Amino acid sequence: MKITPMDIEQQQFSRSFRGYNEEEVDNFLDSIAKDYEEVLNENIKLKEEIERLQSRMEEYSKMDETLRSALVNAQQSASNIKENVQKEAQVMIENAKIEAERIKQQAKQEIYDINNEIEALKKRKYLLLEKLKNTLKLHIRMLDEETLEKPEEEFKDIQDKAIEDIKMKIYSNDEKSTQEEDIRNMQSNNQDNKNI
Repeated sequence: MKITPMDIEQQQFSRSFRGYNEEEVDNFLDSIAKDYEEVLNENIKLKEEIERLQSRMEEYSKMDETLRSALVNAQQSASNIKENVQKEAQVMIENAKIEAERIKQQAKQEIYDINNEIEALKKRKYLLLEKLKNTLKLHIRMLDEETLEKPEEEFKDIQDKAIEDIKMKIYSNDEKSTQEEDIRNMQSNNQDNKNI
């Protein structure tokens, strides 16, 4: 499925504690969407230009056929006229051949140049898309790593602190119970001494 500029602009990422700056990610995605839209628009213009040139090529083809037909007619007519008319017809034929060849060569050169430009644009588009894909993959992987790793470390710190607090409370309660037991024993001994 092809990615559209709107897909890039509307891409949502899950939020995490200490994650990437949301505004920076949005700005980056907007920039990528804008560049991608420019490439797509440029591609559309190139397709339109190709269609226009193909239409011109068809016109040149028709002109070539017309010129060839004219050459045949001129040759047929030349055989029925006097020598001077034959010479004039031959000049016309040679000029028509030269013009037809010039038009054909010009059309071929234009097609060759356009094909080269199309190939260069395809390569540029491919490289841009690969760069875009790699950049997006890198940022997604970094976001995933940030989401998975950071909470575990923070949770472990909280867990360690909670365990330490519980140990302190248990120690404090044990110490308090021991002190109370000592006081009760002392009071009992004092009472026994009085009774004696």
